[in-house]
Amino acid sequence: MQAEAAGKLGVSTVTLSKWECDRRYPAWPKQAKVIAYLGYNPFDDPMLGRPLANETPGVPFLALKSSRQIGDRIRLRRLQLRKTRSQLAHETCLSLKTLWNWEHHKRTPSPRLRGVIMAALKLK
Repeated sequence: MQAEAAGKLGVSTVTLSKWECDRRYPAWPKQAKVIAYLGYNPFDDPMLGRPLANETPGVPFLALKSSRQIGDRIRLRRLQLRKTRSQLAHETCLSLKTLWNWEHHKRTPSPRLRGVIMAALKLK
């Protein structure tokens, strides 16, 4: 059964076992296959915690859609767009450090930059 599921998902049985035991999360490209295979999204539970992974810790973060803080909203949208912080900083002509500070609540954007980032990310 596990070998069959692993074959359908295009991974080894070892990888599938790590996913099943929450020792690793599937990489972004594999998550769509897992969701289709299971028939539901197992990645939107904020209680998942942080297993070892090559991906950003944003998988459980994606479920936290009710935050009103600008840094959380920026990070959520960035993760939904499947962009790294570096990619978003480059695309919006912001420094990586500025974006990091906003996402980690160290700083908040000025009203002008808030408008720029909100428009760029199509946030309301």
